Amino acid sequence: MPAASAEEGFGPLSLPPFGQKAGAGPVVVAIEGPNGAGKTTLSWALSRKLGVPWCLGTDEAWFAESLKVRMIRDAEWWASAMFFLSGCLEQMRLLRTRPDTLVVMDRCLWSTFAVHAAESFNRLPTLLEMVRPIAEYIQIPQITVVLEASFSTCQERISNKTGTARALDQLTATTGFHMREREFYHWLGRQAPTVCFIETDKQNAEEVAANALVAVKAKLEEIREI
Repeated sequence: MPAASAEEGFGPLSLPPFGQKAGAGPVVVAIEGPNGAGKTTLSWALSRKLGVPWCLGTDEAWFAESLKVRMIRDAEWWASAMFFLSGCLEQMRLLRTRPDTLVVMDRCLWSTFAVHAAESFNRLPTLLEMVRPIAEYIQIPQITVVLEASFSTCQERISNKTGTARALDQLTATTGFHMREREFYHWLGRQAPTVCFIETDKQNAEEVAANALVAVKAKLEEIREI
């Protein structure tokens, strides 16, 4: 019998009821996808096109280089997950104190889930159970745009990076990891109707931004109608 795919392994799982007791704040549009898909480029472009602030998905205090490298490269996986999730939760708390009505975010808590699910889909049930007791207090992005790109495209873009950013991205530069990460995002898309997908392989940055803008505006209309 062939081994189950990651997507089949994710199938029986479901997201906990996030955000039922989360505080108010701006609508958050998060940009997700694999390393090299163009998340930062798109998040800056959308911020400009929408005329709204940009922010990282994790509070900047979590990005001291020596600590970031240790938590990505050396720490036990659950310690790494808890570390980055805490930074995402702190960023969302800070956003709730701001007067903005809309913010574009470069990555969010879904990146932590995606990375660990791609390492081993057996980690995802553990992560979901870790957050389930406090899920009602966790505010997730109202809109998530997932960029999709082939492994070769992502590797080409990663090769243009330098220093620590390139070294860390190359830690997960395998076709298997890339495939499982994609399967996680498609599982997420079935769980959360506010997730949309943008193909980037055959489009330049301006075309990706234009398509993402249309998708985000459509999702914003859906939110206003609820």
